[in-house]
Amino acid sequence: MAAAAFKQGTGTEVRILLEKVARAVEGTLASLVGRPIQVGAGEVSCQDPDDLLQGDGGPFVVARGEMDKGYAGKAMLAAFEVPDAVAMAGLLMMTPDDVIDERRQLDSLEGEDVEAFGELGNVLYSGISDAVRERIEDFGVRMQAQGVVTADGDEAGLLGEDRLVTISFGLRVGDYPETRALLAVDVETASRWNGAPIEQVGEAPAPQQTTGSEQDLDDIPAAPIRGELAAYVTGAEALRLLRRSGRRVGLSVRRHGRGEVPNPSAHRGEVVVVEVPAGEERRFAWCSRLKELAPTTKVVALLHHASRARVTQAFLSRADAIVAYPCTEPELSQKLTVLAEQTPQPTPDPDGA
Repeated sequence: MAAAAFKQGTGTEVRILLEKVARAVEGTLASLVGRPIQVGAGEVSCQDPDDLLQGDGGPFVVARGEMDKGYAGKAMLAAFEVPDAVAMAGLLMMTPDDVIDERRQLDSLEGEDVEAFGELGNVLYSGISDAVRERIEDFGVRMQAQGVVTADGDEAGLLGEDRLVTISFGLRVGDYPETRALLAVDVETASRWNGAPIEQVGEAPAPQQTTGSEQDLDDIPAAPIRGELAAYVTGAEALRLLRRSGRRVGLSVRRHGRGEVPNPSAHRGEVVVVEVPAGEERRFAWCSRLKELAPTTKVVALLHHASRARVTQAFLSRADAIVAYPCTEPELSQKLTVLAEQTPQPTPDPDGA
């Protein structure tokens, strides 16, 4: 089966995570080789191993990573066109630029570049592990093997046999011409990261598919309104997620401006969602103040980069629920349902006024 794009609305979460991993590659490699590394926009698709390295570019040097913890037995692939693999290995070894230029004309790694690329792979997968664990705690990956793979064959079996979800992106090392690089995981792992099965173009829908945060608003059954939700969010995607979840749970969503600070007296008896991006630690204080001055308010901390330290900080801020973001709509709806049920309902006026 050839490469296929995702059906619209079935792979948002894994796409976000893979793009995050690609950015981690950019930062990790740049710090390692001492030259600027630029990663272009990523294109995510599904494909069989035989199709992975087809098309423009190649041959590729593949670094195969072995996952552990909750993903034991699974693999991650990082593939770089030979010229950039040679360049990065040479820069790591402080090889003179003119020698690197000569080696970039070869079709494989040779000599000291083989060992250097292995060291590069070790550090690369360490950086990838850190990036993924900000969203997926039960995860680790380490360098397992490396080798050159061409469109004609994979003699060492580095690519495996499972159908893959890949992100392909342009890679520019220093002043060298841009080439193509790839990251890939098997579809099962990608679906777990996505929080829902991934549908490919031309594929029948998976039975009893769990809808994700990207589902169209009109497709979600509207529950009777039973409360108010105040959204202190910083991005349009988080707001769309809240509106979908609010529709399912029965909460009327009201957005507040990015720079607006919550007024506790205005949110008594409501659910307040406070998005906490990296570098916005003052928002933890918002949660604390809301709970201190308006105890009936239910506070949700929508937490970016949910490390153990940040989760602890959210807990100490007395948030009623802590949700790692990005998340799927069903995950958020489950949390909001519990809070909505705990929110005091308005007392009917006996005179009907």
